[in-house]
Amino acid sequence: MSSFTPKGTKFQLRGVARDKILIFVHGLGLKGEMWQWLPKELEQQFTIITYDLYGHGESLLPKKTPSLRMFSDQIKELMDHCNFAKIILVGFSLGGMIIRRFAQDFPELVEGLIIINSPHTRSKEQQELIEARVSLSQQSGPAATVSAAIKRWFSEKFEEENPMIINKVKEWIIGNDPSIYPKIYKILAYDLEEIINPQPPISCPTLVITADQDYGNGPEMSKKIAKEIDQSQLHIIKNLKHMALVEDPNQFGSILRKFLRQFTKIGSI
Repeated sequence: MSSFTPKGTKFQLRGVARDKILIFVHGLGLKGEMWQWLPKELEQQFTIITYDLYGHGESLLPKKTPSLRMFSDQIKELMDHCNFAKIILVGFSLGGMIIRRFAQDFPELVEGLIIINSPHTRSKEQQELIEARVSLSQQSGPAATVSAAIKRWFSEKFEEENPMIINKVKEWIIGNDPSIYPKIYKILAYDLEEIINPQPPISCPTLVITADQDYGNGPEMSKKIAKEIDQSQLHIIKNLKHMALVEDPNQFGSILRKFLRQFTKIGSI
């Protein structure tokens, strides 16, 4: 069942009532629903929170210029509303940037991080490409970015064999407010500097994951992220793109469960 915080964040809480909390943070243009394909076993050991970022899904539109700090504060408000003392954060793409910002803003509240297909310093060509996508979204709205996004995110085979999933993802992107979507896209394009070489340094156990065919958020970037975090592990998934967690949720879930065992008293999940 879905609920709302006082400041307008739509969220869903499920799983067992334990003191280990997993909060999942989605990427640009998506919704909390994107986590629906992960294995249900996680709900047997953790309280699971999924939610819509401001300006996405059913959460309120941001009242100020969107920023990583604003989205970090959104997580804090969600924590306070649910009366959580400490959390493990899982962030995909833009969500991976947001949870790194949160770990700098509120290090005492974070037990662990899972950073998924998220960017680090870009090459000149990569930066020019993302800036062009921001400009396109400003001129023509989120719908103009959909077709190219699907090609970057999914393998051709998966796209052909899973039209229902592909159409759902397209609907999420197209459903974004055209006045807000480009402003949030700018965070992805221009705000990396504030989370590179994080201060204070991130010191909690961290898993960094990407796929070897994710050319916008690939292995070299994930290696740099992991290098900046002392207690980090790096996992690179073979033969998949940006949406590896949707294409192969079983492999992805297995990687997550292995990392998360350190936070549970029971030997396996």
